[in-house]
Amino acid sequence: MQRTYLLIVLFLFSICTAINAQKVQLDRVLTPEGMKSDFRYLRTRLENTHPGLYARHPKERMQGIMDSLENTLEQTLPFTGFYKKIAFLIATVGCEHTYCNMGKDWFNVAKTLHFLPFQLFLAGDKPFIIINGTADTTIRPGDEMVSINGKPVDSIRRALHKYMPSDGFMTVSKDYAMSSMAFGLLYNFFIERPDSYEIVVKTRTGALIRKQFSKDLSLERINQLAMKNPVNKIVLNADAKGRELAKHQWRVEFPETHTALLTVRTFGADKKVFKKDIDSLFAAIRKQQTDTLIINLMNNDGGEEELAAYVMSYLIDTPTRFMNAEYLITDHDSVLAASDAPKEVITNKYAFIEPLKNGRSYAKISELAKELELMQPQANGYHGKVFLLVNGVTASAASTFAAVAQSNNRAFIIGQETSGSFTGGGAVLGLNLTLPYSGITAHTSLVFQEFATKGRDGNRGVIPDREFVPRFEDIVCGYDDWKQRILTLVSAE
Repeated sequence: MQRTYLLIVLFLFSICTAINAQKVQLDRVLTPEGMKSDFRYLRTRLENTHPGLYARHPKERMQGIMDSLENTLEQTLPFTGFYKKIAFLIATVGCEHTYCNMGKDWFNVAKTLHFLPFQLFLAGDKPFIIINGTADTTIRPGDEMVSINGKPVDSIRRALHKYMPSDGFMTVSKDYAMSSMAFGLLYNFFIERPDSYEIVVKTRTGALIRKQFSKDLSLERINQLAMKNPVNKIVLNADAKGRELAKHQWRVEFPETHTALLTVRTFGADKKVFKKDIDSLFAAIRKQQTDTLIINLMNNDGGEEELAAYVMSYLIDTPTRFMNAEYLITDHDSVLAASDAPKEVITNKYAFIEPLKNGRSYAKISELAKELELMQPQANGYHGKVFLLVNGVTASAASTFAAVAQSNNRAFIIGQETSGSFTGGGAVLGLNLTLPYSGITAHTSLVFQEFATKGRDGNRGVIPDREFVPRFEDIVCGYDDWKQRILTLVSAE
């Protein structure tokens, strides 16, 4: 596991640049009229432009959820109360590319909060501490966080899930997203904004520690103490090594005779460079005469579907589809102009999409949508046994790759449920919205993708054939130790 879980606040919700957005004031009182105006603004745009609005819930149920939320806006609310309702609506849509944020000034607001002085990892075998941001040396990374201010951590985690976006009904991806400093941020936004924290920790030897922290819980001070506290050394060293490995975005190793480990950390890359490098990597795999290929897509958060399809073309024997279709439910010029669609689509849309018919405008095969082409087997392709490593950060194009591989029985999947749906979902191309009254921002998807997959639940991600839940040791004991554990799992199959 070579993902960084350390000192920089994770941007759980991508920042959408908003022109003239109001400054965030967490206790600002909002009127029913203003909130209803914002809610209807967002709802109208979801209903008119989001192709996956009814993908996870039947239309009648989704409409009922929106009606019920709007009916709760009859009394004044603080800004945070209204934001929780917007975040709940966005999360209910069930699209990993649809999310919201408090506004463009939210990071400065975050710096004024009192943070939990510990960073947690919540997607492992227990909610364990990954960084201690205090001067206390009795609580160490790897210890389990049992409760915070009298609330069990698991109940806090489940409470936060309902405000966090994901494809379908996945939760593992949410656990990854709320790990590190993101947990403290989300706790303040959605649970409470305390002045102090009373925690109960179970050490790795089984002892229970109860402590209270109330002095200088600023993000800056916590980070300063984290760097100085000697208990964090093992994690900081592991992070430094992980950052070094991360410089090599795609690479191949041969850890055992006739076994290749291909790591692809992203599909967001220059297409010509990526394809040329992948060609070279598969040529090396072929030359080595490997009979087992392990493809590591853990922590690959996606990128170009075309590049994911290109790697898949090395694993097939016959022409195979990667993507069945991509479509919009509006082709209106004003919507495209307000979106983050490429300029050539905005200025010459029908070169890239079909005119709207029966409520859908389908994408054409083009330089912008080559993933719609029928994949052709590569001359240098690999035809042996394939193992695919995934987790809750395997998202978007990387998750699509895993879904197509599993659907075509081309890989044995090891890890945790992926972030993206097995059958399809919204794409990253969409609208950046600012709610006029509150200043809350949102990004909503405009394109729905139908993957060339079948036989599994579309409301779930790719479910592994064998579960691999990360332990504290997998994060800090070094890449070679993690690699050996993976090789042991592979040899058992």
